[in-house]
Amino acid sequence: MGKVGALLARLAGERVYIDSNIFVYFLERHPLFFPVVAPVFAAIQGGSITGLTGDAVVAEVMVGPYKSGSPAVIADVKSFFHTAGQFIVLRHGPDEFDLAAQLRASHGMKFADALHVATASRAACRAMLTNDDGIRPAGAIEIVGLRQLMA
Repeated sequence: MGKVGALLARLAGERVYIDSNIFVYFLERHPLFFPVVAPVFAAIQGGSITGLTGDAVVAEVMVGPYKSGSPAVIADVKSFFHTAGQFIVLRHGPDEFDLAAQLRASHGMKFADALHVATASRAACRAMLTNDDGIRPAGAIEIVGLRQLMA
């Protein structure tokens, strides 16, 4: 089954927050990480887990397409995030910003990382998938580092 399969089985029926680097690896078909993240996206598309992310993640992921200067690439990535039923893209509101400030103060995370954890927490996510070593666990959210899934 492998580590990714075991993770997906354990998270079946759960809400999982996806960090920006995971989207980049998937969209760019990163040679090292794509084989690890592709099954996660298949599980989201198949409905076995619910994939969530935040507006800030979408903004972070859009940097590459905007740098490319290609209107087609920009449109494709925007469409990817807004395809009905694929991902829930959450807005960051005052409660998420306040919790992010608390997490930054108590856990020493960068603000963007704290905002992602706060948003995932407020959305009752069971786990957060990331490849960012600066993200720290807070509350009941399990932080799943991509490297721990590689074997």
